[in-house]
Amino acid sequence: MSMLKTLQLVSVPKSFSADPTLARRHKFLAQLEQQLELAKDENYVVRRQRWVKQQDGSKQLVEHPRRVKRWWRTDAAGNCFFILRYGNKLVPIADGKSAIAVGDRVNLAKVIETVISAARDGELDAAFENAKAMPRNMKKKAA
Repeated sequence: MSMLKTLQLVSVPKSFSADPTLARRHKFLAQLEQQLELAKDENYVVRRQRWVKQQDGSKQLVEHPRRVKRWWRTDAAGNCFFILRYGNKLVPIADGKSAIAVGDRVNLAKVIETVISAARDGELDAAFENAKAMPRNMKKKAA
């Protein structure tokens, strides 16, 4: 027991992963990185691994492509708009506005990089809280 007395004992520090704000930020940053790759390469595909049961009953690890939905749209005039999403909800940046006017599609990667740096600095944390508080779009009942 004398050996333990030579060590400095402390309580277990709180984990950063338990902070919901940081967890939302990291999830959003991962999604933005995918959007950046998709903006640079239209054929970008995310690959996920799954265990698949074979005919003989054994399991094999197989890679499956996963579709990445684009967060941008182009109107009839050719203007591009980048729409911020968190899961299936729109992220309102200011006064219910959740889209960024990009202009030409060539500028899209630069705009996404700007949004990534803003998210890393925590500028969108309040917007995540607003998106979380917003109700889901419910289908209206027919009258």
